[in-house]
Amino acid sequence: MSGRRVAVVTGGGRGIGAALAEELARTGAHVVTVDPLVSLEGRSETDLLVEPTTADRIVAAGGSAEASAASVTDPAQIDRLLADLVDEHGRLDVLVNVAGITRPTSLTTGSDEDWRAVLEVHLDGYLHVLRAALGHMAAAGTGRILGVTSGAGWRPGDAGAYSCAKRAVAALTWELGAVAPSGVSVNALSPIAMTRMVTAALSARAGRSTIGPTSGGLRLGTGMPTPEQVAPVAAALVRDESDWLRGRVVFCAGTEVAAVDPPRLVEAVGVSDPETRVAVLDQVVSGAFVPAHQRQDTTGGANQRFDVPEPDGTATGAGARIAVISGGTGTPAAAILAALRARGVEQAVPVDAEVVARPTEAAAVLAELDASAGPLDAVVVLVGRPPTNIDEDDWRGVLDSHEGLSERIRTDAAWVRAAAELAVGQGRDLRLVSVIPADSSGGRSRAQAAAQLARAAGGATSRRMTAAVVEFRDGSDGPLADLVGHLCVHPDAVGLDGAHLLAEDGWVGIYRHPRAGSSVVIGEAGVPQWFDPALRLALGEAGDR
Repeated sequence: MSGRRVAVVTGGGRGIGAALAEELARTGAHVVTVDPLVSLEGRSETDLLVEPTTADRIVAAGGSAEASAASVTDPAQIDRLLADLVDEHGRLDVLVNVAGITRPTSLTTGSDEDWRAVLEVHLDGYLHVLRAALGHMAAAGTGRILGVTSGAGWRPGDAGAYSCAKRAVAALTWELGAVAPSGVSVNALSPIAMTRMVTAALSARAGRSTIGPTSGGLRLGTGMPTPEQVAPVAAALVRDESDWLRGRVVFCAGTEVAAVDPPRLVEAVGVSDPETRVAVLDQVVSGAFVPAHQRQDTTGGANQRFDVPEPDGTATGAGARIAVISGGTGTPAAAILAALRARGVEQAVPVDAEVVARPTEAAAVLAELDASAGPLDAVVVLVGRPPTNIDEDDWRGVLDSHEGLSERIRTDAAWVRAAAELAVGQGRDLRLVSVIPADSSGGRSRAQAAAQLARAAGGATSRRMTAAVVEFRDGSDGPLADLVGHLCVHPDAVGLDGAHLLAEDGWVGIYRHPRAGSSVVIGEAGVPQWFDPALRLALGEAGDR
């Protein structure tokens, strides 16, 4: 085994990837840049070749580097590249996945092909490099992996497929970090810098006066750091000494670094009694969940906030027409339909699995239902569940549970986008509830991606459509069905636009979305010695100070 660390940087031909590759080379690592040098949209164009390449600049500066044109979308190419590196150098120490493309996808824009392409690179590509790299690092008992997510994946915004993919990358990081092989750490960086992608986003927004130069509260444009200002922090996160950092997402805007806290349950209520469940939900969801969602924090911690009420028999859904899009086996569609009818819904129309399997027809299906069954007031999307007999006690099981995730996200999104098209096209209000099976790690990542999309619904449709996500597990049919019924018909439920809820056996709850936690401002060039202890404290980690 050679003494020089071996680091692989996908997307290392430009931007943050190139800056990080050069930073790693300055630490003495042999750096392999992996970049097919395609256009920003992911299309091959011969005039995009960069001279000199990142690897050329590293070698010219006295470092050690080589370049590869492999694509993260081709698992065979990635497998072969990493295997060859280990054969030649006897080690693989660092893998940073920066590879990405962008296309105009939002909740209401972009073709199905655009959505597929973005998810294929940002999510499938990361899964490919994870599986390949973790195998070698597990065998060696050491390694550092750094994925790249984005503020578009955890702040509110409308970046469509990109938001969904980056939220899934963050969710995968939180799930995988706890079960990574001994000696191997998996984390993610959420950087902001003036790159090609940001420049393109600013150009696209320039003509839309209703959208300012911000991304979910983060100001873009003048004053943004350069990729070279982000690179030192990224390099610090993959040092040998950073073995304490596992399963974390770290935001970096040059001199400012912050922990990104994962979703957290902030309210829960017991609803095990079927006789009082609807009355409890009507009181607690309106009185506790709605303010908690709007504050993104609990409103509790003091006195009891409600008394268990007596059922009053009020049919809050009288006259409503609701479509239930249900595909696959083992779904609680029957329980949801029954709960809707119990609330007085005039028509609860099921759409069968054969139709659900064709998401490209989603808009046509909803338009036909709207015309034939009467104007729809709500749409419930409940699309199947993957097998749950996967052992997720180690990293292989977690990755297995994420297989096919991008396809499931694309199907979920197709129905959400079809509902948005209907709401805007008909010029009337519509509610959308996405119901996501979350028995597995992959299911929980899927629910987070759906939640990120739901957060954009109101703004993208001029408040015509409100959207919420409910994740569920086995045994929760009763609480799930009544919670979905509440979201579809109760007048106060519009206050849960963009909410992420869950239904369990006997109780329901609501999450707050990911958010930036404690901040560390470096305020000097490079990464100082005090950075690690400060970051440990910001992340709530124990350690020497």
